[in-house]
Amino acid sequence: MKNIDNGKFFSIFGLIIVSLGWLSLLLTFINFFHAIILVLFLLFSLAFFSYLVVINREKLKLSWDFVLVIFFSFIAIIIFSYFTVPTVFSGRDQGSLSNAAITLSKNHHLENSFSAEKEFFKIYGVGTALNFPGFNYTQNGNLIPNFSLGYISWLATFYSFFGIEGLIIANGISFFLFLLSFFILAKNYIRKSSALVAFFLVITSFVFSWFFKFTLSENLALGLVWFGILQFILFLKEKDNLFLFSFLASFGLLFFIRIESLAFMAMAMIILFFLQKKEKIFDQKIFTRYILGFFLLMLIAFLTSIFVNKSSYVTLAKGLLNSLHFLQNDSTENVPFLSENIYLLRIFSVYAILNYITFGLIGFFYFLKQRKITLLIPFFILLPAFLYLVNPSITPDHPWMLRRYVFAVIPVSILYSIFFLDHFFKKRLAFYILALVLFFSNLIVFIPYLSVKENANLLPQIKEISSVLNQKDLVLIDRNATGDPWAMMSGPMNVLFDKQAVYFFNPTDLEKIDKNKFEKIYLIIPDNGLELYKKNILFDKLVPIKDYRIEKQSLEIFTGKKEEVYKNAVFLPTYQKKFTYGKIYLLNKD
Repeated sequence: MKNIDNGKFFSIFGLIIVSLGWLSLLLTFINFFHAIILVLFLLFSLAFFSYLVVINREKLKLSWDFVLVIFFSFIAIIIFSYFTVPTVFSGRDQGSLSNAAITLSKNHHLENSFSAEKEFFKIYGVGTALNFPGFNYTQNGNLIPNFSLGYISWLATFYSFFGIEGLIIANGISFFLFLLSFFILAKNYIRKSSALVAFFLVITSFVFSWFFKFTLSENLALGLVWFGILQFILFLKEKDNLFLFSFLASFGLLFFIRIESLAFMAMAMIILFFLQKKEKIFDQKIFTRYILGFFLLMLIAFLTSIFVNKSSYVTLAKGLLNSLHFLQNDSTENVPFLSENIYLLRIFSVYAILNYITFGLIGFFYFLKQRKITLLIPFFILLPAFLYLVNPSITPDHPWMLRRYVFAVIPVSILYSIFFLDHFFKKRLAFYILALVLFFSNLIVFIPYLSVKENANLLPQIKEISSVLNQKDLVLIDRNATGDPWAMMSGPMNVLFDKQAVYFFNPTDLEKIDKNKFEKIYLIIPDNGLELYKKNILFDKLVPIKDYRIEKQSLEIFTGKKEEVYKNAVFLPTYQKKFTYGKIYLLNKD
């Protein structure tokens, strides 16, 4: 492969990353997830990439602006990583995804089984595994993730390489792909200086630095969406099949990560259809060979994934239906439509996002009026994501709810804000003044939360508690044992410290399990959570054997029913330290 220019080089680099995601996903499908295969792939890819560098070294010239973007991208990722604690705690999506990835890496296959979960399967049967958040019970009583497998396999890859720190590296690589793709895409439409402004607004935006800290599928989607859009634009511009293949590979993998991929791909195909009809951008052979071939392979992969883990698609389908406002039937939280949207605008305002959404939408209609359709293609592809502005379909607690907007709405709003300002203000001074206003608005939220490390030192404390327990013991853990039901200790105690730990919420379940299968049965209960157990005869059989104390740092905000949340003023959350005291109890089996 000679005569490779800088654009193609970046496409090959990104395609290697995307291919690694595909390989890890396929290994998960066939229950043969072994790190050695992934290592060999990376070594081969590195050798191939190095070979291309050598034979094209005279033509490769990195511009000063691209070197600057690479440098600051690395700096941002290093800083974000330093202030990140791997999110392995049970209770919310990030913990479940991490736990599933660690289990996949250790077991080399998707399903997981151990004595404790088998006992609770006897109680609850096939379906949602209530005692293991984020997992379902299969027909044979094994645990299987309740999430799409693309991000789980991606995390498992880097956990296999680097251990628990690999969860952070996995997000870092995807974020690097996003930053470079975002900048190159911007530079395709506007001058270098304006593209650099857009880049710096991204790396100083609170949402990207914050969600970098969590193992959420939006992080991988961020890289795939923007690399895919860049490849789509380059294909339309250069008519090179490499860019088309990279686009299809990126958006194809996205399908196994986020349900929004269906809408994005549909928009891209509609754009291709109209451009082909108007301009004949490719011949019929290319369409048959690439487009139809791609959808055939995707169909095969989709059917395979259903066979492997159909429960995750049930969850996706439910999420899709719930996101359609007119299909919702929420009798417990009847919130006026206007109240919900006003609340959303207040959230965007305090997190310095509203400016971008406003300028971005103004820019969209401004260019639409001027019939600059080519300039609007990235926006058109991501347009379905703006439905979340009407109905977020997520709990209203913030900043958690901003995850809905982090991989599509917010970055495209930043991009089109700069597009609009760059085109509208002919005098550069006015452009730079407004850019500085946006930049300093970012810093007001960005700087205070950059160094926040949620759940710092929580994992070592859980490890210390685990040290007094045996692998043959059953460990039942109260939801509030750490003081936070969204950061339970059952997950890491199970997947990292090899204990038979179970999230325990129904004391009567103890009457239904075979206690003789375990050497001892322990309950870990906070002192302020004993009332649940005092109502049951179980409490008289509990013998306290060890006190524990958990020190936990996290953001604190007002939560509650939606109608209550929407009535309250919106403030940025505070970072608080909290102590939880409790005891490890031994259950007297007699």
